[in-house]
Amino acid sequence: MTAPHPTGFALDTDIGTDVDDLLALAMILGSPELDLQAVATVYGDVALRARIVAKVFATVGLTPPPIALGEAETRSGRAVWWAGHEGETIPDLAAQTFTAARSGVDELAAAETVAAIGPLTSMAAAVEAPGGAIRRVVIMGGEFRTGVVEHNIRCDIAAAAALFASGVPVLAVGLDQTERIRLSHAELDRITSSGPLGGMIGAEMRRFWQFAEQDYNVPHDPIAVLTLARPDLFRVEAGTITVDADGPDAGVTRFAPGDGPHAIVADMDVEAVGAEILDRILAATRLP
Repeated sequence: MTAPHPTGFALDTDIGTDVDDLLALAMILGSPELDLQAVATVYGDVALRARIVAKVFATVGLTPPPIALGEAETRSGRAVWWAGHEGETIPDLAAQTFTAARSGVDELAAAETVAAIGPLTSMAAAVEAPGGAIRRVVIMGGEFRTGVVEHNIRCDIAAAAALFASGVPVLAVGLDQTERIRLSHAELDRITSSGPLGGMIGAEMRRFWQFAEQDYNVPHDPIAVLTLARPDLFRVEAGTITVDADGPDAGVTRFAPGDGPHAIVADMDVEAVGAEILDRILAATRLP
């Protein structure tokens, strides 16, 4: 069962570092249920990240939505992780152009639904903006089982705390769920051989494998975005999310079930979610 009408949303992304943001964007382009209305880039070299987004659209011959620059510096003051390697396998980035009438924060604040798949710096500013329209945020962030500090939360703990405290409904897809799915050699080979966009994705997958000294990717961000297209594949639990702001547990996310503005993905159909992600990425590589 799929969503009956296209879901309009804005994407907040730190595309260019871990390949999973690129995988998520490709999956969106291969998902007829999803209507991507704006993209905001966050964290570090946001202009370079915006050119990567523009390159994806150019590669498949589609006109992009507004691509806007969000917050470059973290609210917490934490330095950007692995800076200088963003999109290093992707050619012709300097030639890419992008436009938006508003800043990244303003684009996010104007959206009713946001998928936030990077550090939450821009999201914190967007939910604090007066007159904002945000009614729902889906994030890839947190971990709700073992106390591991997840990357997107660690990058800007202060921003994560501000988002959770805002009262805006947040659905969090944590590491405890995303780590259940792997894209390995078989998936890499199918993606790489499927056209120019597939070749771009495959090169970025291999780059991250080399950096991480592993032979697989975890599609963290595609899983989070897929909750918008196939909510029937996920079991969610309502409650309240908080994050430890400091001390030895700084960055640990905690979930209290019950009445509250938040929810977490508590379980999913692992086989079906993995298949949907791969099928949608391959559909994008066959565009237009």
